[in-house]
Amino acid sequence: MIRSLSVLCLIACFASACSGDSPEDDGPDESQTDAGSGDGGTQSPSDAGGDGGATQGPDGGTGPTDGGALAACEPFGRFGAPGNTLTLPGPSANGEMYIPDVQARYPSTNWSTLDRLYIPAGRYTLINLGNLPNRPASRPLVITNTGGQVVIRPNPGSTQGYIWSMGGGSNWVLTGRYDADSGTGHADFPGHRCGAYATSRERYGILSDDIFLNGGHMGLGIGGAHSFEVEYLEITRAGFAGLRITRSPNGDGTVSPINDIKLHDLYIHDTASEAIYFGSTQGAPTPLGSNLKVYNNRLVRTGTESLQVQNLGDGTEVHHNVFAYGAIDWRAAFSMYQDNNSQAQVRGGTIRFHHNVFLGGAGALLNFFARAETGDLPLNVEFTDNYFADTLSLGIWFGGTSGAGAKFNWERNAFRGLDFGYQSVYPTATDPGVVLSKAGTITAPITLKENRWEGSRRLISGLTGGSGTVGSVIATGNVNGAVTALTFVNTGLPAGTPTRQLERWTARATLAPNSPEMTYAAGALVMHDGQLYRAKAQNTNKPPPDNTAQWERLPLPVDDLRTAPGTEWSQRGVGLLDVAP
Repeated sequence: MIRSLSVLCLIACFASACSGDSPEDDGPDESQTDAGSGDGGTQSPSDAGGDGGATQGPDGGTGPTDGGALAACEPFGRFGAPGNTLTLPGPSANGEMYIPDVQARYPSTNWSTLDRLYIPAGRYTLINLGNLPNRPASRPLVITNTGGQVVIRPNPGSTQGYIWSMGGGSNWVLTGRYDADSGTGHADFPGHRCGAYATSRERYGILSDDIFLNGGHMGLGIGGAHSFEVEYLEITRAGFAGLRITRSPNGDGTVSPINDIKLHDLYIHDTASEAIYFGSTQGAPTPLGSNLKVYNNRLVRTGTESLQVQNLGDGTEVHHNVFAYGAIDWRAAFSMYQDNNSQAQVRGGTIRFHHNVFLGGAGALLNFFARAETGDLPLNVEFTDNYFADTLSLGIWFGGTSGAGAKFNWERNAFRGLDFGYQSVYPTATDPGVVLSKAGTITAPITLKENRWEGSRRLISGLTGGSGTVGSVIATGNVNGAVTALTFVNTGLPAGTPTRQLERWTARATLAPNSPEMTYAAGALVMHDGQLYRAKAQNTNKPPPDNTAQWERLPLPVDDLRTAPGTEWSQRGVGLLDVAP
């Protein structure tokens, strides 16, 4: 959705790599070598707090709590052995690394052949790394941590405008992956390598933790770049979005594309707003994002949408992700109706969403729009083998304008937990009575084939049962019947916790009429400052950290959100599985 002016100004800062006001940079001298990993820097384990203990059972399921019993380790050597390397300075005296033009800072470096750009381990309050080089796809520049863990975390009370900005260039890889043969990451911080999802919190080579410092902060903002890859990072407690990617308009009013981007094996959790925010919701022209690949990610416990991707173009593929516990701040989000599990807007070409888990939302599980711009290809969009569950209103909203030659296919998707409860914040809302609702402006052919949904709702307005034709919609073989709940290896939440039981604590339901004070019943589960609490007794306006008589602090969720093995959904290949990335 369109953001407020103040937020848009901060987004514009990220799109230009925030290269304005120059913080002091008085860090140690850099080192450049022609081999090796450069071990400068000190190990800096996270100090975010929380005991991280595991508890049994997701949604009533059980499984191993160490997260490593199911998966083999992926092999080393993904990036090849490094030759030429450059190690940047560590944090300055005030914790900053401010290099908005890295090529100008190091003019003697051969930026066309550099194999590794190393960020030394340490605690950083701010990182700005801009004007990255344009490289050929056959020889990408790999940017990674060395010597231990890189933690980007501002100081409490800081007034800084952002915490981590990167920009410029193409065909570079940002990774916290531990890979001894490739000289990336560090052995003590392997993230979820070898299936260790349940112990991966604060153990990625690169960790961004905004501590909810500022409502406009991104955990990582990337602007002015294309054809890059981001993997094996942890981003948490972002004041706005976890990962923000866009491009600003050019001087002539045009916008360059943000094509060929890969986002995978990311753990983004407990953000104030979205986990991933890709593209722009502004009016045309917008940056076309063709060939975007989003896969194997855990986007968990977001205040608004888990995934928000716009301006999608040909070759885009979103698959095998877990978008879980979206819109947990729906009672007090920054704006009305910012409460879907995910949002996507497509422009042109063949675009596929498959084998994803969309779990938990308030408004809709997917807010979906088609909106082509001049010169875009006809749309051919496929949603296949996805699992949608646990919303307070719609399953899917389909809006926008479909455009000439477009077609849409929804096949073998499953829907459950469509239990209306939206009126507790929006009193005039009524049960939509359908799983999928579309705008009258969508006139392109829509195929609904072999989908399954449970409950008393119709699949789409005007259709009785699972087969038939309604306008441009052709439905065949869809079944209204029981849908088995997808379970995870281990959420770390108390056993049997319903998805919608977990919300973000708020003193008032600010989006409800007259902003009533929130009363939490005994047993209520809330997140507050990234911590998990359970109500000991009914209470009103009692913030959890300061009211131990009313709230019990629980171990942090472990988020081993692999689909439980041996179940229907693992056999169908849905969700996060034990496969090498």
